[in-house]
Formats: sequence, C-alpha cells, structure tokens
Amino acid sequence: MSPLRRPPRQLPPVTNLPPLPAPFVGRDEEIADTHRLLDNHRAVLVHDPEDRPHGYGTSHLALSYGHRYTQHYELVWVIDCGGEQDPGRLADLVAAQTTLLGEAFEAGTGEPLTGPTAADWLYVFDNVARPDGIRRHFPEGNARILVASRATGTWPSAARLRVGPLDRDDAVRLLKENMGLEQRHAVLLVDTFGGHPHQIVRAGEAVLAGRVTPEQVVTVTEIARMAPPPPERPPTLAIPRQRRSGDLDAARTSLRSSLLRSTVCRDSGSFRRWMATLGARTRLALPSDSATADLSMAERVELLLDIVFERRDPDFARALADTVAAETETAGSGRQMADTVRDIVGELAAHWSGAGQPPPVVAPEKPSCFFFTSWHNRTVDQEEVLRFHALLEKQVTAKLGGRVKPAGFLDKTIKHGAVWEPKLIEAIRTTRLLVPLITEEYFTREWCRREWAVMMRRLASTDAAPDQQPIAIMPVIWARPLDGWMVPEDYKPYQRWVHSAGKPEWDGDVYDLLAGDRETELKRYVSTLANTMVAEASTPLPPLDRDLVMKVPLAFADVNGGMG
Repeated sequence: MSPLRRPPRQLPPVTNLPPLPAPFVGRDEEIADTHRLLDNHRAVLVHDPEDRPHGYGTSHLALSYGHRYTQHYELVWVIDCGGEQDPGRLADLVAAQTTLLGEAFEAGTGEPLTGPTAADWLYVFDNVARPDGIRRHFPEGNARILVASRATGTWPSAARLRVGPLDRDDAVRLLKENMGLEQRHAVLLVDTFGGHPHQIVRAGEAVLAGRVTPEQVVTVTEIARMAPPPPERPPTLAIPRQRRSGDLDAARTSLRSSLLRSTVCRDSGSFRRWMATLGARTRLALPSDSATADLSMAERVELLLDIVFERRDPDFARALADTVAAETETAGSGRQMADTVRDIVGELAAHWSGAGQPPPVVAPEKPSCFFFTSWHNRTVDQEEVLRFHALLEKQVTAKLGGRVKPAGFLDKTIKHGAVWEPKLIEAIRTTRLLVPLITEEYFTREWCRREWAVMMRRLASTDAAPDQQPIAIMPVIWARPLDGWMVPEDYKPYQRWVHSAGKPEWDGDVYDLLAGDRETELKRYVSTLANTMVAEASTPLPPLDRDLVMKVPLAFADVNGGMG
C-alpha cells in the first residue's frame, strides 16, 4: 500500500519551513528549474548574479520551492547560516540548528535521528556566505540539499541556478495585481528597486497601507543607500513541528527505507541506471523514465514496490536485491544498505516461494535480557567493566521492577563450564538494548562487530519509518580513541553522550570514573544512563532469527580494510 498523499498545501510532518512573507510572482520558471536540478543532483545552489550590490531573492526562492513541492518530501528543514564566514562559528551554528531537528524527533517519537538520510528529505541551507565551506556540514545519505547564497565559489555550473532581477513587466504586474497600485506608482517602485522582488513587495505594501507615498519611498531609499549597512543580526531558530507515525506494512516499510537510503536512489541518474539494469535482468516492462519524470524519488520507489508486492515473485525480488548490490559495488559506497536490502528481500522471497503470502508479523519473543554490555574483552580493565555492568544492572533492575530477568548480559558473567556461544547468540538476538563500551579496539573485534551488526539488522526489520525506529544502541565512551583516528561509518549516526537536562552527564572517559574512584560522578552517570534505557522499555524491537546471527555482514568494514 502506498502512503496517502497530503492535501496539496499541507507541509510535511517534520518541518520548520516558515510561511512565505509575500507573493512570489515571476519565478515559476526558476522554481521549476530548481526541482529539475534536484532530480539530477543531490545538492543544488541557487545564487545571485555576481558583483551585484543587492540579493535577488535566493532565500525567497528556496522557501517557495519547499512550499510548492511540499508533496515530494516527508521532511523539509531550513538551516539559516546567517551569512557567517568564520568556519568555527558556522560549525556551531549548523550544529545548534541540527540539534533542533534531532529534538523534533525526540519530542515526537522518543527516538534519535539516526542513520543516513532518505531521498524524500529536503535540507535548505539559507544565507550561506561561502558555498564551498558548507559542504562539510551536509548530512549523510540521499537527502536533497538546496543552498541559497549570494556567491558561487567553485560550485559545479551544472548544479546551480542563477537568480537574477525580476523581469520589469512581472514586477509591475505583481504590484498592480496583488497590491492594487496604479500603473505609474508601480513603475516608479519597480524602477527604484531594480527587480528585487522582496523590496518591491515591501514598498508596495507600505504604499497600499497609506503609510507613505511612492515618491517618499524613492527619497528614503536613496538616502538609505548612502548609509553603511547595519550590523548582522544573529540567526533565529524556528520551533520544529512533530512528526507523525507511519502505518506501512513492516516488510515494505523496511525495504522502502533501505532503498531510499541506498546508492541507487542517490539521484535520478542512478535510479535510471538501476532501472535499466533491473529491466534487462528480468525482461519486464518497468515504468519508463518519461512516465516517472515528474515523480519524486520516494514516489518512484513506491511505484516499483507496488510491482514487487503485487507480483510476489521471488525471482523478481531477488533480481531487485542483486541489481542494488551490483550498482552499489560500481559506486563503491552504500554496502550496508545493499546488505540490508538483500536480507529483507531474502525473507520475502522465502515466504513467497512457500505459501505465496507476504511474511507475517512475528509475535515478539520474550527477551533473554534487557540490555547487553558489549566490550572488547581485554584483561587490563576487566575489573572495571564487571563493576560498571553490575552497577548498571542494579539500577535497571530496580527501575524495571524485575520485569526482565536477568536485566543485563555480559559474557564474563556466564557460568564456568557453560557453552558460551549459544548463550551469547540468544542474548544479542533478543536483547532490547546494546550498550557497547567504546574503545579503539572495539571496532576491530569480530564479536563486537557482529553484535553491532545484529542490532542494525534488527532495526532495519522494524515496522517504523526510518526516523521513528526504536533506540537500540546506546554507546558508552569507555576510553576514546586517540586523535586522528577515523570514525567508522556505522558508528557516526549514534548519539555518543549520556545527556541530562540537555547536557552531557560526563564528557570524559567512563573508565576514568571507575579507575579514579569518582563515586559521585559515576553514580550520577549510571543513574542517568539507566533512566534513558528504561524509558525505551515499552518500545519493542523484533528479535533476529538464530540462523541469521552468524550470517549478518559484520559492521565497521571500513576499519578493517573493507574485509568481512
């Protein structure tokens, strides 16, 4: 089932897109061109003509695009860069506004914004001083990015759009039709402001309200242009809206989410290449490029999934996964999403090969433990690990009221003489939360990589939208890696600090709390972590089949030279 369309003017469920302050006449062609560029490029720049003293509405165009093409996106988020040129202050500014986006998800769903972004999300970076410097702040994944700036930098010409002065006739029409001004007054204001749409509208509104005459506007404008520019005001942060939950079938939702985050949906060109490969492989008449030209990426994926779920053909489903993997291999990135697609399709194909029905929703199994402490298993700090696990388990057990026994799992607590591997497999495939103790060695240990990968695979099988998935991994910075160490891709999306009242409870190494006998800070940290964990207790997480635990591709492949 495809998701229901919103009413034409209804904004996405997650957005801070402000209302348009004035009509935007004469820019229909530029707005349509922006949409065509975003269909072929992940990031598009709209910019003013070079060497002009005033802007010509790039911000207004970007916001108008968000309003006009609202049905193509499930998220539209505006990050106002405030014309900031200092790299450090810009990074802080973007981080603060990105945090607001994360808080919007937290407030609405209780879940963090994790994983790569989807192709039906739009980020607008407004008032950018240096386009070349903003790229490092782009989110990971396939989200469309629209940058509004006065400058161009070295931005590729094929992925940018010049926004020049408003055509004189269009500007006069704007004032006459929307403001009711006389022809002579409209011409006077248009000629004064040289085609700048926002200034023209503001002047027209003032004249229409009777506050000034057109001649007074001209005189005041000439005086103002002789004065130095006012100091820049700090950017304001808009209040985010909450996101509503989705209701798609579990398997289809997971597959849709994974495809939208995969390499084949990066842009219209990658999607076309994938469709050509899939069509040649299956010899089926898939939707043509001309038939889908006006559809968003999410709508194209929905159309393809309609075919997949209507045919219920295991061979066609497997061909879809195989071609995603092939395109991913060619692109050299996106392996995790391709593996997830293959896993989901494998389960679908298995069910369709049998009863010919979609996979049933599996009733939740009783978890063998509430949380799983994942660690590097070294002797040098084993004593501290055991104590930390015991403190956390005590807190969680008290707060859960004994609903899950045992509350925690740590491989060093397995009874002497017991066969450890089956117990570890049972714990990791059913536990509600993974609590990894992060060190540099953690990312290279086989079982640590497997435990993380199992939780990622379980997340992909939920029936929630990507931004509403339950929290499954709560990292603890045990002993942070040395400076210059490359952060693995699978680790980047996750919140790494235990927060209290919006601030990290402890921003150092947790190992130091135990080794340094800092009991007050340690108890406060463990209590805050336990409260955060217990808050997730009511949200289920599907278990993973036992047979799949040892088959899931290991996480952190980029730390191990791409192996495993």
